[in-house]
Parts: sequence; structure tokens; C-alpha cells
Amino acid sequence: MKKSVKATLLAGAIAFSAINAANAMSPRERSALEKTQISAAQALSAAQAKIGADAKVKDIDFKHTLYGKDYFQVKILANGQKHKVDVDAENGQILGMETKTSKKVKVSPNGDVTPKVTFAQAMEIAVAKTGGKVAEADFKHKHGQAFYKIETVANGQQFVVAVDADNGQLIDMPKKGKDKHHRNHVHRENGHEGGFRQP
Repeated sequence: MKKSVKATLLAGAIAFSAINAANAMSPRERSALEKTQISAAQALSAAQAKIGADAKVKDIDFKHTLYGKDYFQVKILANGQKHKVDVDAENGQILGMETKTSKKVKVSPNGDVTPKVTFAQAMEIAVAKTGGKVAEADFKHKHGQAFYKIETVANGQQFVVAVDADNGQLIDMPKKGKDKHHRNHVHRENGHEGGFRQP
């Protein structure tokens, strides 16, 4: 009985966790992200306008530079090509673009998955939950489940949210391997077991 209750609690828990110190953004990077004038969703829109709205988005990353411009790098797949589009985090202008045509045709496990929830919708869900700004967003497909892994920064703290790509629900982050997910951290949210993890 206790095992089924714990399994039910863990299965229903929200995947909403603070990143551990080894993977966290530096305080300077977090501060820079919080000061940006555009959001990751706006950067995505600018990149899609440049490449095409029907392109598949691979991921979005905030890049902080000490002496240049901070920007969002949007990686998009379109027409058999990989595109990296750098979007200015202050004004949304395209800073640069790199396009590569693959010599080999790779069959990606994500290639044939068409999510019902868009990248922009998933980012809105993560922002609504954390109250922060998106630092990184990736589309993932593991163990038959498609989801968005979204990292946000709010009030100097970094969070990871997993959003189901089919229904937009917050989910527990899929395991990387058998029994590794819950080994080294404790889930707590408002003092209760759940999907919130503090380093």
C-alpha cells in the first residue's frame, strides 16, 4: 500500500526543479538573462520569420557574452538543413545565421514526432509556473514520451520544467536510466514530497 501511494505521488508530481550547482548558470549569466528586453519566445519568432514558421525547432539557448551582445541561439531544422540563428536579446534583431547541410542523412528519433504543443506554448507554460525567463529550451523524446525540457531563471534561481509535448501538462522529468532519477536528490514543494528540488 505504501509503495503504491509513493509511486502515485511520484508519478503525479510536477517536474519543477532547481538545477544543482554543477549545471547552474553563473550569477552573472542569471543577472544578464533577467535584464534582457526580449523573451526566448520572441527570439524564436524572429528566427522562424527568418527560416520559416514550419521549421522544426531543436532548441533555444541564452548566450551571455562579457564584452559583446547577449543573445538567444535558436537551432532549427528545415529543408534538410540545420540552422543556427543568433537573435539579439535586447532588440530581437538577427545578429547572424549559420546553415549546414548534412552530408549524411540521419534518422533522428525526434524527426517524425510532431508535438501538439508548440515550443512557444511550452515556454509560456514554464514561465507561468516559475515566474522567470527562459534560459534554455529543448525538445526531447525519451522512452516513447515527447516533452520539452525548459530551464528558467527567476529571482536569481534557476529551474528546470518538463512539459508534455502532447498535452502541455507539467510532468516528472523522464529517467535517464533505470533507478537513477531519484537517487541523489529529494523532491519537496511547500514542505511536501513532489517534483521540486533544491540544490
